[in-house]
Amino acid sequence: MQTSTVEKSHQEPVVVPPGSGEQLNIAGSKTLHKIKSSATNGVFSVMEFVTPPGKGVALHVHEREDELVYLLEGELEVTLGDQKMKAVPGVMALLPRGIPHGFTNIGNKPSRLLDTILPGQFDNYFVELAALYAAGEPSEEQIDALSRKYRIRYL
Repeated sequence: MQTSTVEKSHQEPVVVPPGSGEQLNIAGSKTLHKIKSSATNGVFSVMEFVTPPGKGVALHVHEREDELVYLLEGELEVTLGDQKMKAVPGVMALLPRGIPHGFTNIGNKPSRLLDTILPGQFDNYFVELAALYAAGEPSEEQIDALSRKYRIRYL
């Protein structure tokens, strides 16, 4: 009996209770792996970034992924292309591939940012990055090699 394409790509439901998801520690910031790309046939993945005040993500560009981000808590200064703006809870943004973007938590409490990544396999970058940090402070060469593997360029 032959399996149809519909049956092969059937999506199972995924329910993630509040505060759960595989916890990754990246440079002292907590990251929750909410929905893994392996659970969505690689279509998308969802990460939650908890960022301490004064910390953030350096300006970077993805070659293959688009991101849809939603700020749950905190205040961020966001750079998107050549624009800088303040983001408050409830702000959602589409970050297309090829557009430089990054953020800094400018508030006085941790921020929480929900990030949907399309296609989803880029979630493995964060898993591998957390493993590097778990083994000690990664070298610039290790970070560069991982960035090349996942086609992300820091500016």
